Amino acid sequence: MRSTWTNFEFGFGWTQTVPPGFDRGLSLKVLYCLFLLTDVPVLTFETSPSDTDQVPAYAHETVLNIQDILGSTGDDFGLFDAPTIQVELVTPETQREQPTDESKDTEQSSLTADLDDLIPTKEVVPVVATKAAKPKKEALKEWAYVVDVNQPFPDFYEKVPELAHKFSSPRTHPRKNRSGRIAIALAQKHMTRAIYTSPIKALSNQKFRDFKDPSCLIMTTEILRSMLYRGADLIRDVEFVIFDEVHYVNDAERGVVWEEVIIMLPAHITLILLSATVPNTREFADWVGRTKKRDIFVISTQKRPVPLEHHLYVEKEIYKVVGAEKKFLSAGWEGGAVAAAAGRGGRGGAVARGGGRGGGAAGGANRGGGGGGGGGSGGNNSFSRDVADRNMYVNIISLLKKKSLLPVIVFSFSKRKCEEYANALVNLDLTSGSGEKSEIHVFIERSLARLKGTDKQLPQVLRIRDLLSRGIAVHHGGLLPIIKEMVEILFTRGLVKVLFATETFAMGVNAPARAVVFSSTRKHDGRNFRELLPGEYTQMSGRAGRRGLDDTGVVIIACSDEVPEPTMLNQMLLGVPTKLESQFRLTYTMILNLLRVEALKVEEMIKRSFSENTAQKMLPEQQSMYDESAKALSNLQKLSCSICTDIGPFYDASSKVVLLGHQLREKIMRSPLGSKVAVPGRVIIVNSGFFRNVVGVILKPGIVPPVSASHETARREATADGRAFIVLAVVENMGSGANPYAGVDLSPMPVTRVSLPAASRQAFEVIAVPYSDMSVITKHVIKIDQDQILESKLSAEATRVGQLLVSLAEEMAQESRIPENDWSKIRELEFQEKEKEKNALLAKLSSFQCSKCPDLVEHYGIIHNERQLEVQLAELAHNISDQNLELLPDYHQRIEGRVACEINTADELILTELILENFLADYEPAEIGIEEIKNIAIKVHSVQKMCGLDVGGPEDAIAGLKFGLVEVVYEWARGMSFKEITELTDVLEGSIVRCIVRLDETCREVRGASRIIGDSNLHRKMEEAAESIRRDIVFAASLYF
Repeated sequence: MRSTWTNFEFGFGWTQTVPPGFDRGLSLKVLYCLFLLTDVPVLTFETSPSDTDQVPAYAHETVLNIQDILGSTGDDFGLFDAPTIQVELVTPETQREQPTDESKDTEQSSLTADLDDLIPTKEVVPVVATKAAKPKKEALKEWAYVVDVNQPFPDFYEKVPELAHKFSSPRTHPRKNRSGRIAIALAQKHMTRAIYTSPIKALSNQKFRDFKDPSCLIMTTEILRSMLYRGADLIRDVEFVIFDEVHYVNDAERGVVWEEVIIMLPAHITLILLSATVPNTREFADWVGRTKKRDIFVISTQKRPVPLEHHLYVEKEIYKVVGAEKKFLSAGWEGGAVAAAAGRGGRGGAVARGGGRGGGAAGGANRGGGGGGGGGSGGNNSFSRDVADRNMYVNIISLLKKKSLLPVIVFSFSKRKCEEYANALVNLDLTSGSGEKSEIHVFIERSLARLKGTDKQLPQVLRIRDLLSRGIAVHHGGLLPIIKEMVEILFTRGLVKVLFATETFAMGVNAPARAVVFSSTRKHDGRNFRELLPGEYTQMSGRAGRRGLDDTGVVIIACSDEVPEPTMLNQMLLGVPTKLESQFRLTYTMILNLLRVEALKVEEMIKRSFSENTAQKMLPEQQSMYDESAKALSNLQKLSCSICTDIGPFYDASSKVVLLGHQLREKIMRSPLGSKVAVPGRVIIVNSGFFRNVVGVILKPGIVPPVSASHETARREATADGRAFIVLAVVENMGSGANPYAGVDLSPMPVTRVSLPAASRQAFEVIAVPYSDMSVITKHVIKIDQDQILESKLSAEATRVGQLLVSLAEEMAQESRIPENDWSKIRELEFQEKEKEKNALLAKLSSFQCSKCPDLVEHYGIIHNERQLEVQLAELAHNISDQNLELLPDYHQRIEGRVACEINTADELILTELILENFLADYEPAEIGIEEIKNIAIKVHSVQKMCGLDVGGPEDAIAGLKFGLVEVVYEWARGMSFKEITELTDVLEGSIVRCIVRLDETCREVRGASRIIGDSNLHRKMEEAAESIRRDIVFAASLYF
């Protein structure tokens, strides 16, 4: 929906006349008004042409005058005694009719009526029509417009709306987050709100500190989804929603949330989608535009403000493999490979990726393993490798410091490795003098002042404190939230010179460095190890290069074992990032919330998903095809024949025979018997679009060039399939290679008789026949000299074999059925059942009355055309209906529940069962029963299995239940200090905090569910449980606030 603007000369500029979220409002005919506190009449000024040029076209509407509204309540000060402009409410009638002079007095007297009387009792056409309200023909509509900032765009100001100009100009926002800042500024000016969403809480916290604007709400995408499902009033005031890192749509677990939010956002909200790693932007933008019925402008550039150079680190030296021009340098890779080989030779052997150090032949024998890394010293090899890796980073940091390439981010894909690499720099101090040390010390003290008691003495706190004091830090999911924020803030200030981090640090946190180092090009994705994808590499390497400080950013791949293969390296460094693909799936939470709000049907949600974009985009074309097919069916020639009264059942039986014959041939050609039967000399019946029921003999398998241009189609078909035969066939000589069946509808009739031309028109042709055109493989085998026939179709041998085929055709024409080869040696039950069914149908065909009709082939073609159109209509009707939605069957197999709508942070079905069975009543707030939860999980699993859902076996029912931190959280709820509970487990502190925070959110959701079922005891118990865990370091205030 589009807001309408009017200009008042009160110093406020353009103001809204249709508020966001409303479909109508008030606008002013007099655009410039001057109110004077005198008896002088009110002055009104019509806009000049130059003024009009600056006013949006949609601002010129019939209006409601404020002066008259005030006048209706009485003029106590005599300010409005002068003639005034009439009040006029825009309706369809007033837009069509202008008031006459005679009616002016009557209309003037109505101004004394109460303002409520002016509100219409029937629906009024909106004052300003919105884009969403206008019916659009989507057949040829393109919703996405790509704006390349490096290419000319002559009609830019015609296509792109005025507000979008600010988002599209490369001079105004060289970085993608500038668009978000402009949107927030516009929301503040318009007295509306903007929402900024991010995939991770750390990025949200940082943006909260950066923006500091009361008109901007910052949240994760999941929170925005929850607000939409609950119909929060706040959404009506929102004008912009900014999605940062929108490529998270590809996330298998959370990507569906982005699609849900984009679909459910109201039409009046402007979307701003930000990402640096989306290759198929036009496709995604087209889906967003089609979903929101609004034009989407894609502003893209492949040019980085700070270009990157990519290097390999091998044997204490770096080798450039990709320059700032984005070209792969083979010489650099070869130099690194030679250095790596020399280093391995000096150490006595190569290191095989994925195994231990093998050593040379002698070394392998001594260790009992060899190059694979097996044998008895695998542990020693692993230890040696870890020591070598730690020493390597001492050398890398020294090299980077020497080349003035600090600060640096070292990305590692293991939390443990991050800690080990940082601890290896125990003797390294990277701070620049006492000034930096003092600044770091003061910041740490102020930050840790938020902690209480023993929380300040946690091992992790002491360890990170020591690292930070030397300009070194780590950042991963196992850190306490306050520690991660300390690291982020100090790094952005330039006080951390070396940061060892996992890839989550690259997920949008604005913390660029001079250089980036990759500890490996392989990662574990939860299932197995694999190479980094181009998009993942781009996301992390993009942290290199500080705008305005560095001419180039330096990216280094540390090669501790061997140099990556050049093909893989080229693909990872210069390849196209992974395309955005829909991860939309139906969840119980989604279905139940949609059933509750009733504003959007589940089928509509599926239909608008990114996964259905292609199908929905084709709907107008398919609708047109459906209309054309329906018209063609109605105009189709109807069969009128007194003999063919039963041609309908005959057609059904014949179609079944053709289908069974094709399926049987597939089995035959893939069986050993097929290769033994389809040999030179075997007599077959060919039935294709060019040859109808002609007799032939196999000469050899394979393909030959066509003997005439008319046979090109058959040759191409044979070539495409790859399974074809060279056949000598008896065909009708039509002259000039003409098709004897041109203009005749060769509908798929089963072969019941052989087609034999008259003797005067018989010709012997060598043709290529795909196996699919071999309708019947007969039992006849004749002796032939295929070499002579292939040498010349006019040879004596070709004539002899041709005459023999004619004799066989005449014999088969006298028989009731064509003698087919015996397939009883194929023992497969399915094959034999289909063969039996086909033979029974063939025998039945002769009993139909229509089989006696002399024009059966023509009449059969008419019925065939009619049936084909009917099938096409049915398919098109299915495609344009909701039944074609891919996820619709999954939805029909789901179950409903009212309480489950409140659950988002846990398994909604299991927790709902626990609530409704009053399971929690038997336990204290800090307690829980593990076995009972397992039993409920198995029960829920069995119900889903009965409903046809693919949920695996019973063991999968409890595989997702993790009870490893139950004791830790229980002791925390009972009052044990955080330092003491960390001694109960080897789980990292940050993971413990996330578990407790999520439990707090679950308690809040169960409290909401307790209100629905009216269980006050459960509500009180959840409040007590939440209160017992909400304390100390787990819920310490963020440094960003």
